[in-house]
Amino acid sequence: MVNNWTGVGRVTRDAELSFLGSGTAKLKFSICINKSFKQGANGKARGEWKSKANFFDCIVWGKYGETMHKHLTKGRQIGVIGELNHDQWADNSGKQHNRVNVIIHSISLMAQPKNGGENSGHEPPPDGDQYVGSENPPDDIPF
Repeated sequence: MVNNWTGVGRVTRDAELSFLGSGTAKLKFSICINKSFKQGANGKARGEWKSKANFFDCIVWGKYGETMHKHLTKGRQIGVIGELNHDQWADNSGKQHNRVNVIIHSISLMAQPKNGGENSGHEPPPDGDQYVGSENPPDDIPF
């Protein structure tokens, strides 16, 4: 099975770094990826250009998350490679919830927001760094 996701977008808010009880770092952030398409009357693909914003929640585990924390600020354009992870849980009232996160393996730093001054570049994960993600992705891949 293949579970690989790639995207280029902008960080929607400054990344949040926290630590599990075991001491493992967890970096959370989200990115916005805009999709442009032409849409005319009756849904036909002729006409004016439209844009749709897609938001993706991302997680980086371990030392790589600690390293990337200072770089992932609101407005920063980044490229990411990771895998999709589906979580299901029930809240205290028994209501079922679902969420899909992107577990990030690699981040390429791209354009800074207009007020930033940091160089762009690629930050590969440190050797031996481990991430926590789903070991059993869903079997029903829609293609």
